[in-house]
Amino acid sequence: MRTVQSEITDDEKLKLLELENMKQNLEQQLQEMTKIIERQQEMITMAKRDPLTGLRNRQGIPELVNASLRAHCEGLFFIMDLDNFKCINDTYGHMEGDRMLIKFAKALKAAMDPKDIIARLGGDEFAVFSPKQYNIDEVKSRARRFIRQIERSLAVPGRMVQVTVSMGIASAPYDGTTYEALYGNADRALYSVKNEGKNGYRFFSDLNSMGCGDIVYCRPHSSIDEITGKLKEKKVQGSFEVEFSHFEKIYRFMERTLIRDRREIQCVLFTLENYTNADAAVIQKQLKYLQHAIEYSLRKGDVTTTYSPTQVLALLMDVSTKNARTVAERVLRKYRREAGRDTINTRYDIRQLAAGTESDAGMAEQ
Repeated sequence: MRTVQSEITDDEKLKLLELENMKQNLEQQLQEMTKIIERQQEMITMAKRDPLTGLRNRQGIPELVNASLRAHCEGLFFIMDLDNFKCINDTYGHMEGDRMLIKFAKALKAAMDPKDIIARLGGDEFAVFSPKQYNIDEVKSRARRFIRQIERSLAVPGRMVQVTVSMGIASAPYDGTTYEALYGNADRALYSVKNEGKNGYRFFSDLNSMGCGDIVYCRPHSSIDEITGKLKEKKVQGSFEVEFSHFEKIYRFMERTLIRDRREIQCVLFTLENYTNADAAVIQKQLKYLQHAIEYSLRKGDVTTTYSPTQVLALLMDVSTKNARTVAERVLRKYRREAGRDTINTRYDIRQLAAGTESDAGMAEQ
């Protein structure tokens, strides 16, 4: 009797071998496709993560928040911003700024519930969505406790510039039922806190039609010596540089002083011209040369701000228009020396501040 083995012909053996090879090839292709899919999934995940902090980024948070809202339609949305962070970068460098952001992210994760969705939206702006409702007292207590906890973790003894936290809060479903609506309303609340003193929090629901409302400040009760000690400028060098929102307030305050005082204050606008064909990096570099020339050509009592990517504003205190021109020419000479052959044509315009009226505290018409 013939065995099964003896019944297999050479042709059949060859076909079996071919089938085995095909099987191995298919398995290999399947493994390669699986690796490709895994790499793609990993790239998609990485695209939704902030590489510095490991938190979700601006692209990674909307879908999670919207999915949670579709399931439960309730929750709290917090937007947080680090006060004075630009000063940290400018004074201590971007590496120190990055360390501060990583430290903040760790403190944020430690302070929040494991179910909360946390993201770094960009720069020094962070967001948290807590997918459940709290009563108002719980939210206020949580916000105060969190801000103080974060500030303690970020404090550096002896440092001239300390980081604090400002926060805007929106509630679902009352302030919105989508990520986009909650973000927009929380951002409005945050902006009002930043614009009116920083270092506190505000609910969007507390804003009135003019964008104002009660801010809950988180600064501790202090003596006047402690307060003035914090306010005192530790390093006085060059002109006083501020953000434009602060410059605007100083401008309006100086207008008010002119109602009572006889003094001359000049507003000078320095502008880089004919830059349309210049590279963005070149323009940025030239702006830094101009800023440096202005800072070290003006007095300590003068105020400056960057108004646009190609313009710098300055308030010259107790200076006539004629002397303001002399100062402006000195700035341009210093700028040209520093910029060298890459100098961009620069002009200045001067307007003297006029006294506002008792009923008009706005910007004077020039």
